[in-house]
Amino acid sequence: MFAVDGPPKGRKVSDAIVDYMMKQIASGELKAGDRLPPQSELAAQLGVSRTALREAVRSLSLMGLLSVNQGDGTFVSQVVPGLFVQPLSFMLLMDNTHILEVVEARAIIEVKTSRLCAIRATDEELEALGAIAKDMASCLDSLERFSQLDLDFHVQIARGTHNSVLVAVIETIQSPLLGQVERVQGLPGAAERAMDYHMGLVKALQRRDAKAASTMMLEHLDDVKDAVIAHARITQNSDIT
Repeated sequence: MFAVDGPPKGRKVSDAIVDYMMKQIASGELKAGDRLPPQSELAAQLGVSRTALREAVRSLSLMGLLSVNQGDGTFVSQVVPGLFVQPLSFMLLMDNTHILEVVEARAIIEVKTSRLCAIRATDEELEALGAIAKDMASCLDSLERFSQLDLDFHVQIARGTHNSVLVAVIETIQSPLLGQVERVQGLPGAAERAMDYHMGLVKALQRRDAKAASTMMLEHLDDVKDAVIAHARITQNSDIT
């Protein structure tokens, strides 16, 4: 039924099982609600030890891909797009990925996202985006609240694409960085500039001007990149002194 390739040298067998099972779920060969064979039987089918299988099942359960019901068995969970980008969220938290790399990734993804939003979003979705922008304007004196609304704003643009994978990706690459974003927006004028770009985005999107929206998003993220670099220089200088 299953076949696990031998793991590369130095790699744990349980990690190879996790990769294999994720591919089975992503391809649809294992579907939500499917019950896995008993662990002794599954381990034999895979040609692995029960210890390695138990470790893999535990990891997949923590990721939300499997549900273990004592006395009833192990089942494939209902899969949503966000589950397959959760490992990226863990990487951003654990490896302290440089924020400039995240800004670069956002520029690649969100410029296209804003274009799609201008084309696909409903009037109600664009009204909700405008409401978030107004809330941001009233929270310039609270960077914590402002940063959370900033995240909500960009996620709302993703929702306007009607692409659930884009929504999951935008949430994943931004949520772990809220604290860093808040510190960067604490630089003189940074939050005010972000607010101007967001209002420009709202106007372009509400006009259904896809080109203007994508251009505004690129300019916004270029400004974010400049603010990140400025923050890094200030931090470095303060560490030296």
